Amino acid sequence: MRKKVRKAPARRLVVKKAEKAASLELSAEEVTALEQISQRCEQSERAWQRMTALPGGDETWNQVEEHLLARDGRDCERRWKYFSK
Repeated sequence: MRKKVRKAPARRLVVKKAEKAASLELSAEEVTALEQISQRCEQSERAWQRMTALPGGDETWNQVEEHLLARDGRDCERRWKYFSK
């Protein structure tokens, strides 16, 4: 009969967990760099919202877009007639 050999992985696991916990900590430079990146992303998001917002809440942009959409269909028909000849 064989005797069961007991392994002692507990000590190794504790050391590995401590190493993982230590590796998750960030230095002050890394924290400030990440904060700056976050602030730049927020600023670019605000700038994008300002650029894509309607100017003064005016609906003329929507009217122009609808006009171009309606005109586009007629242009396709004209092109088809021209090239089919």
